[in-house]
Amino acid sequence: MNKLKKQIRLEMAKGKHLSCSRHGVTLHHPLHWHSYFELEIILSGSGKYIINDVAYDICENNVFLLTPTDFHYLEVDGTVELLNISFDEEMIDEKDIVSLVFPETKKAYIFNQDEHERIVKAGELLNHEYVIGGNCQKQILQYVLNCIFRKNEPHHSSYLGDGYYHGIKKAIVYMQMHFKEKITLEALAKEAGYHPTYFSELFKSSTGENYISSLNKLRVGYARTLLANGFSVSDSCFLSGFGSLSNFGDIFKKYCNMSPSEYAKASRK
Repeated sequence: MNKLKKQIRLEMAKGKHLSCSRHGVTLHHPLHWHSYFELEIILSGSGKYIINDVAYDICENNVFLLTPTDFHYLEVDGTVELLNISFDEEMIDEKDIVSLVFPETKKAYIFNQDEHERIVKAGELLNHEYVIGGNCQKQILQYVLNCIFRKNEPHHSSYLGDGYYHGIKKAIVYMQMHFKEKITLEALAKEAGYHPTYFSELFKSSTGENYISSLNKLRVGYARTLLANGFSVSDSCFLSGFGSLSNFGDIFKKYCNMSPSEYAKASRK
């Protein structure tokens, strides 16, 4: 577990924009997550893909979509061949970031043969563009994402809809992407394009809660998953973006009605 935690910390610090590779998976991968988005396009093989404690069967027409808040691991039967596309928010349009972090966006997709072949061809072309450093990477990634978003429910368009100001939408997405980092009122206000005082008032009137409450909910939810999967209270605290153990304990108990250690013990029974 300590080796995995060290690997996670290093991986989260990379800050790359896009990478693409085709490879085979022959071993069970341990629980992990990334600081970027990830697409796993299955080419062949079978097994289980476990995302946030939900198990999905792996089949040849699968595509899996992962965000920075998704915990996942693979249990493979023999060898699973896949095309992996990793990317961060610099590679996609703002509206697509909203779709990616939408709570009801699916994690696992099954395409028909024609659809899957188109996605695979686009993924292979993206892999070629990545290898040669081509300038069409963003456009090809956009095409792949559009194929995936068509498989989601139409109510995506209502997420962060007309009741939210454009700047507040940007701040919410920024918060969802960076809650594990230190986030200040000034940083959120700058992202939204408002003065900090006005941003604070507008955020509460738009969402019904202040930005601190919204941020703490994201962090507590993430910490709960860490605790349930064997991480210590200390690691869960700092990996979730909290600055001190005492503050973490107070906020966690406020939302969960028990301390982090009590929650960890209860969730592992």
